[in-house]
Amino acid sequence: MKKELRMGFVLLACFALLLSCTVDDGKSKSNTKTVANAPATTEVKAIEQTKTSEPAQKTLKVGFIATNLSAESQARVSKQFEKIGKEKGWNLTILNSQGSIETQATQMDNLVQMKVDAIVLAMGHPSEIKPSISAANKAGIPVITIASGYVDGVLTDITANDFVMGAKVTSYLFDSLGGKGNIVAIKFVKNAGCRKRGEVFDAILPEYPEIKLLDEYSVAATARFMDDTTSAMETFATKYGDKIDGLWCAFDQLAYSCADVLQAQGYKKALVVGVDGNEETFRRIENGTMAATVAQPFEEMANTASEIIEKIASGVSPEDAAGSHILYVDAPLETKTTLVN
Repeated sequence: MKKELRMGFVLLACFALLLSCTVDDGKSKSNTKTVANAPATTEVKAIEQTKTSEPAQKTLKVGFIATNLSAESQARVSKQFEKIGKEKGWNLTILNSQGSIETQATQMDNLVQMKVDAIVLAMGHPSEIKPSISAANKAGIPVITIASGYVDGVLTDITANDFVMGAKVTSYLFDSLGGKGNIVAIKFVKNAGCRKRGEVFDAILPEYPEIKLLDEYSVAATARFMDDTTSAMETFATKYGDKIDGLWCAFDQLAYSCADVLQAQGYKKALVVGVDGNEETFRRIENGTMAATVAQPFEEMANTASEIIEKIASGVSPEDAAGSHILYVDAPLETKTTLVN
């Protein structure tokens, strides 16, 4: 009996041992699955975290203000800048001040309120809208000007050198007249660049004592500037007639209007010069109704402004992106001879 009991205890102990091994084995397998799955789960989470941590690319909001888009030079800058903005996917706002300084100030203020990333002002009046430029500065918005003249608060002005252009076109006209003759000048003192060209004209004139300035007119900064210029030239044509040997214009579009008046009244001998170098100018030089221009690369100016904005958006400081308060571009004198070549 005792022997049987001992055998029973032995069997019971074996059964208990077997059961214990089975349970341990199950736990071991369960732990192995957890460990095996852990790295994969961690890797998936890491990938998801990387994806969610990538910053979404920001769409740049850029404001562009032209003083008067009826001026061909400004229309060229605007057209090129708009093309660039579309290619880059910018949220671009293009505004036309229509010759009004008050409107230009309001437009600048509105762009600041819109929290744009940059403002470009073409052929503007920065010295007369300084409070608006200061507001942009306070908001951390860089203001880039094109052919407007540098003032404090502007990041940079992209321009051809107006003193140099004034010297080129003035000396060409005076020398082409053989150093003597009667001329009329159409200036635009409200625009910084045109004013500088006019100042060079005034400085060179005394060096040609046989060149006589019959009269001059300064364009008003209005939406009707072309009509006003035409009226002034009609008065000069009536007053001086065939005495006019040369016509100096601050920019080409003025030259079109004035030359057309002279042609219409039968006075075709006058040499007409301007500054800008539009396609219409080249056509007129080829057919003889204009003698020369200084060709400004307006499209290049728009390209440079966009490049500066791109650099700033990439994290470059505005000062380093611009490099200088003034960025000059080359503007060559164009005549019938150079156009043929």
